[in-house]
Amino acid sequence: MGSVGIDEYQVLVAGAGPVGMCAAIDLALRGVRVFICERRAPDEYGIGKVNLTNARSMEHFRRWGIADRLRENDPIPSTVIRDLTMSTRANGHIIFNAVGGNEWREPLPIASERPEWAPFQAIEKTLRERLLELPNVTFVPFASAVDFVQDDQGVELSYESGGQTVTVGGRYLIIADGPYSALRRKINLRLEGETIFRNFSWYFRAPDLAKLFAKTQLSSHTFFLNEDGYGDLLAPQSENDHWIYMVSPTPEGVDPKDWSTVRSMLFRAVGQEFETSEEQGWEWGSHSRMTRTFNFGRAFLAGDAAHLTPPFGGFGMNMGVGDAADLGWKIAAMLAGWGGPRLPDTYTLERRDVCKFIIEGSVHNNKLWGKALVREHMEEDSERGERVRAEVRDFIVKEKTQQFKSLGAQFGYRYTGSPIIVGDETELPPLHYGEYTPTSIPGYRAPHVWLSEGDSLYDHFGTGFCLLVLDADADTGRLEAAASAVGLPLKIWRLDHADVRAHYDRALTLIRPDQHVAWRGDTLPEDCRHLVDVVRGAAQYRQ
Repeated sequence: MGSVGIDEYQVLVAGAGPVGMCAAIDLALRGVRVFICERRAPDEYGIGKVNLTNARSMEHFRRWGIADRLRENDPIPSTVIRDLTMSTRANGHIIFNAVGGNEWREPLPIASERPEWAPFQAIEKTLRERLLELPNVTFVPFASAVDFVQDDQGVELSYESGGQTVTVGGRYLIIADGPYSALRRKINLRLEGETIFRNFSWYFRAPDLAKLFAKTQLSSHTFFLNEDGYGDLLAPQSENDHWIYMVSPTPEGVDPKDWSTVRSMLFRAVGQEFETSEEQGWEWGSHSRMTRTFNFGRAFLAGDAAHLTPPFGGFGMNMGVGDAADLGWKIAAMLAGWGGPRLPDTYTLERRDVCKFIIEGSVHNNKLWGKALVREHMEEDSERGERVRAEVRDFIVKEKTQQFKSLGAQFGYRYTGSPIIVGDETELPPLHYGEYTPTSIPGYRAPHVWLSEGDSLYDHFGTGFCLLVLDADADTGRLEAAASAVGLPLKIWRLDHADVRAHYDRALTLIRPDQHVAWRGDTLPEDCRHLVDVVRGAAQYRQ
């Protein structure tokens, strides 16, 4: 390897988009020295790619100390309803509200955080602020990762900055430089799958547009369904004047780079003309793609570098946040010395199946859209029009509710097939993209409970493993000794709470640093050292 020592940093991160920053923050909060590089300026944030940080991602943001900060950085005023609305036009008829009322303001019983409908620049600003606060993070802007080499000791990353190539070293590398990842191509890993649709988006300024929604409802997302429609979405991006207009799929014969054509489509969808300025547009694809592995020696792919999903369901960035949460504690465990040799490979084993499940559900959402939801007479101010709109509403509820309330995809996925999960032969419930039923079966996310107002069960788990003890007489000494012998961080939390007992089926539940259940039982196993070795990736489970 080169002249730069691998001990200069512990983890190198290529790409400071949301996923790269999430991984760096998680690691830094675990005491890891992190280097992260990004081709953009320190204060340059993306636009129009993401408008929703879902509730599961917000739970991670809570752990990282930035959930409330994201809400503070959200430029969208409270007059915009945090909802997804389907309307015939801005001044037409509301067909469907995905949330309804003020549910978006209220805590969720099943989660420690509610989702936040904030534009992409607010998300990146929040993460960047947190990143730069952490003393063990070195952030280098204007730097594009171009190559890396590795051996059994560490990794060297090369990046270009100011016309020069610079090399840095570390123990591990996280590749989070997006769908066109230069580093992924260096190792000849392809995003395999299909492009379902080609789509386009335009970002523009229109100070008077919000006024046109007086008859309906101005929401975080408005989908237009009318006979002129194209599968159009409109989303506010700033306090009162910036917007994103998205069309999926691109209609045949339409040049998505021609603003005059796109503007006419926008005016027809909204139902009225208005002044626009500062327009910028781009094409993009609805993809169903993944690499065959997310691991490559000491390098790990995360986010769009590893998988691409259609946007309908809002999982593009949010899947990557899940990658960062799974990967962070595992790399930190390896660096701290208590992670076993099997642990790094469980990243692909756990995350790839989860991403596949989410992508398949999002593909279903994407294909059933646009013209498929439009019916003749749906805009009429008549009994016939109202009857048609009711039929469309019923169809949406039946066929597309999972897109808008994807609680199963957020909370109900599972790592039950992972070698670091100790199952108990309980029959697994079927996977549902839309529906979620809490369960403490090993491999699933630990059920959430509010202990009191504002006091989440999750707030007490700590940063390592946590043994939740619901039996006051349980002796946990043997497990504590086994964990201590190998340096595995373990918190023993004895709790007497009726709601917790209602959600946890065993007296003892071992919860991982990422809030997933690793093991449960009414008594400790005879060989606690073996249990500890399995959950840290140092041994194969034996019954």
